[in-house]
Parts: sequence; structure tokens; C-alpha cells
Amino acid sequence: MEFTLKEKLIIASKYHKYKLSIETKSTFNGETLVILPDGDIAFEMAQLFYEKSTKKVTFLIKDSICSFYSNDIIQKSIKYTYNDMNTLGLPREIFIKKIISYNFENIIDLNANFSRFGAFLTFYCNPKVRMGFNYDNSKKYYNVILDSNYQQDLEGTFKMVKQFIKI
Repeated sequence: MEFTLKEKLIIASKYHKYKLSIETKSTFNGETLVILPDGDIAFEMAQLFYEKSTKKVTFLIKDSICSFYSNDIIQKSIKYTYNDMNTLGLPREIFIKKIISYNFENIIDLNANFSRFGAFLTFYCNPKVRMGFNYDNSKKYYNVILDSNYQQDLEGTFKMVKQFIKI
């Protein structure tokens, strides 16, 4: 997804301070944040990560679809609303600070298509591992890029993620 010049200027002016401060952060808690997409595949993916991961995994879920998840997954989740996004679909500064305060070591964006919210949140929180699927410009936001062929193969996606991080 291409940004207009106006959007690029807004992003550069609002979020430049995170680019400067992210290099000073070095304490991580060893946990993983999984950003779940809004689609149907997210429910099965969340259940798979919940059942098969041996380390602590926290999910990021939109509050409007929380009722579709099991109580076990909701208890291990951070919920976000449309109020946590600005008009460009990017995470607000207060929400970025909230996620940074958790000190996640890994953030996995499971959105198969480009999501401004997920990509920018992953980038500005600056964990050790920023993981997401391959699409245009994904190298700007992630340091580990998942093969897009695994997007529909849940087991394959989990195994590929497990190759890079201990979950």
C-alpha cells in the first residue's frame, strides 16, 4: 500500500522520536506478542499458538471480535479499539508506549496483507525479532520475513515461526 505525500509527512513528523529512542532500549522480558489479523484464520491461528507454544505468548486482538475467541486466549490478550488508531490507521503514540512498556522480545504480525497498524506497531516497538509476511516494502518493517506460501497452512506457519524464535 502506497502512502500519499501528505501521509508520509504526517508519519515522519509524529513518529520520528520513536526512531531515535528505540536504539537505547535493551531489556526484554523474553515474551512474544502475536498480532492477530481480523479474518477467520485468526481464530484457528490463535488456538494453535496457545496450544503448541511452550513460552509465554500474548495476543493482540481487536476488541470488536473478542467474543469469537476462547476465554483462555482472551485472558492472554491485549485488546485494542479504533480509538488506539489515528486517522491514517496507524497506532497512536499512547498505544505504542503501552506496548513498549511490556518489553516484548518478539513481535509477530500475522496479517497476510499489509496492515498499517500491525506493521508500524511492530516497527516502533523495536523488539529483537520483528516478524511478518512477505509483501511490498515488508523489509522496512520486519527483520524476519515469513514466506507468503504458508499463509493458509497454519501448521507450516507455526513451524516456520518456531524456527526463528523459541515459543
